[in-house]
Parts: sequence; structure tokens; C-alpha cells
Amino acid sequence: MYVTTHRERTRFHHTNRAVRSAILLIALFTAVAGIAFASIQPAHADARTVTVNTGAGNINVRAAATTQSQILRTIANRTRVSITCFVRGETFSGGPYRVSTNIWNRLDTGGYVTDAMLETGSNNPVVPACGPAPQASTPGRTTGQTRGTNTGAAGNCTWGAYNKWFTASGSRHYPALNGNAKDWANSARATGWTVVADAQPRSIVVFQPGVQGADRTYGHVAWVESITRRADGLYITITEMNGAAGYNKWSTRTVKDVANMAYILLP
Repeated sequence: MYVTTHRERTRFHHTNRAVRSAILLIALFTAVAGIAFASIQPAHADARTVTVNTGAGNINVRAAATTQSQILRTIANRTRVSITCFVRGETFSGGPYRVSTNIWNRLDTGGYVTDAMLETGSNNPVVPACGPAPQASTPGRTTGQTRGTNTGAAGNCTWGAYNKWFTASGSRHYPALNGNAKDWANSARATGWTVVADAQPRSIVVFQPGVQGADRTYGHVAWVESITRRADGLYITITEMNGAAGYNKWSTRTVKDVANMAYILLP
């Protein structure tokens, strides 16, 4: 029979304490290392770090992919930023490379910047497309009276504009408008919709008679797909029915924003 001495028992307890301390230290180190490792992982797996290059001043970070949207903040030239995804929006022409592009990149901190002023190494998108998200109401755009059916005359511009609005709204509603195409801006104001004179996407453009080829009696309406700023002003790309292609046919064209054109804004 083996009998341990007091000294041996003391040494055993000291050894156990040392082992336990070592195990605790290893566990603590592993946990801290794990936290540190997790903290340096990119917030978005497909994010890319790129450099702002405006050629001079700051770049504007916008609430949406258009120069008409709210400026959320500005970022200094040559700043490194992280972009997570892209969307197609207003065509922007400018920057140090004089590039025209409709690519807008979303920052990991929120907001959009034009691809024309980023050094990405490509004229094509370098991050995935942003996933679909519910359309949020745009600030300054009020919702007016609506109806559940398309009351435009089939095959005419009013029917086409209603149809495009309905689709863009998420198949929720049509604006409750009355009169011929030329009357729509006044009707929209009277029924609570926001109507402006400056070109904006996601809207119905109302042409007064004779403007940009509109019927000289009834006027014309169309859906604004996008806007482009050029040296001589704003241009809009529209989708229309009973326009250049004729009755009951869809067509697309780009025209300059001029006087006697108004825009009914979809929130």
C-alpha cells in the first residue's frame, strides 16, 4: 500500500492549480482571439474597398441612385470606402474620367455614390446587384387619392401611363386622375399628389399640347424611367403608349426637359 506524504499531497494540489490556471488562460485566449477574428471579418462577404476619385472636391452620398435625391453626407476625395452592391439609376456623366454610367454603388455605411467617381478597376459593376427591397416612400412625395382600376382609354397614352404607375407601385393602386392627358397635372394636384416642374424619375410626365411631339389638342403623358444630366440640361427617358410607335404600341425615347412639362411623383 502506497501512502502519500504531506509534501507530496501539497505538490499535487499545487500542480492541479497550475494546470487549471493554464487551461483557463488557454480558454480565455481562444475566446478573445475568436472575438478579435470575428471583428475583422467584412460585414458583407462581397464588399469591395475602393477609392473615391472626384478629381478635386468631395463626393455626395445620396439617398437614392439619382442626383435629385437627398444628400446624406459628403466624402473627401481619395478616401477609401467599402461598397457592398450596386443598382442602376440616373445616368451620370462626369468625374475625372469623363465617364457616363448609370451604375450607383451602395456604401456599407448606407447611401449611394456614382460609379463614375470611384476607382474600381472596371467600368462594369464589381459588386453584386443589390437585392430587391420594398420601395420606401420618397421624402416630399405625397400619396393622393387612388383607384383600383385602369380608367385610361385602351391603347392610348393615358392607359399606358396608368399601367406603368401600377406596376411601379407594386401593383397597389392607380392615381385617381381625370380629364385628358394635358389635364393630368392639375387633376393630380387637386387629388393630393405631388406635382413638380423639375424632371424626376419614378413619375408620370405630362406634356402640354404640342410639347415634344404631344398631340396638339389633348397633350400627352408617359412614364419616366430615368433622367440624365447633360451639359445643356436634363433629359428624360420615357416609356409611352400611342407615341412614336403608334396606337396601342409601346415605345421608348429620350427627350429634353423643357417648359410646359410637369411630373406627377409616385411616392
